[in-house]
Order: sequence, then structure tokens, then C-alpha cells
Amino acid sequence: MTTFSDFIHKAKDDYNRIDADLKSFEEMIRHAGEKADGWTRDQAAKLKADLAEAHEKVTQLASRIDREGEEALGDAHDQAKRHWEALHAAVAAYRDHLEKTVSA
Repeated sequence: MTTFSDFIHKAKDDYNRIDADLKSFEEMIRHAGEKADGWTRDQAAKLKADLAEAHEKVTQLASRIDREGEEALGDAHDQAKRHWEALHAAVAAYRDHLEKTVSA
């Protein structure tokens, strides 16, 4: 497998895991009731939108690779990879915040 193919395969697997994480976060917020502040609720929706955007970018990248070949996509791959890594970092930071504020 090539670097692009590896990234796309990993992103597809990660998407399902992150989506499951976000659903569990939403469940925690629902159970927390008043303990979950506005930022916490808003951030869950933002992360869900970010995940959808990242999924779309990776899907577009995969389609372009099929059409144009990997050689033409170095910059697009790098951008998608940075976006995906930022999403992972945001989800991890949110998980920490949620566990500290809602579970307390």
C-alpha cells in the first residue's frame, strides 16, 4: 500500500471510531443535564460538523486519487492529513474537558 492509500484506509477506520466517540459524548451530555454547560454542548455539535467535513475531504481525496493518480495529489493529501490530525486533537481535548466537567 502507498502512503495515500494507507492514510485513506486509516481515515475510514478512524471515522467510525470518532463517530462512536462523539455519540458517547452526546450521551454523557444528555445524562449530565445541568452539569453540561453551553460550551460543552456547542462543542459537541462543532466536532460532529468537523467530522463530517473531514469525512468529505477524505472522500474527495480518494476520488481524486482514483481519477488523477497519487502523483498529482501531494498537497491535497498533506492538507487532508493535517485536517484529520487536528480533528483527532480536538476530540481528545474535548474528551478530557468532558470527563473533568461532566463526570465530576
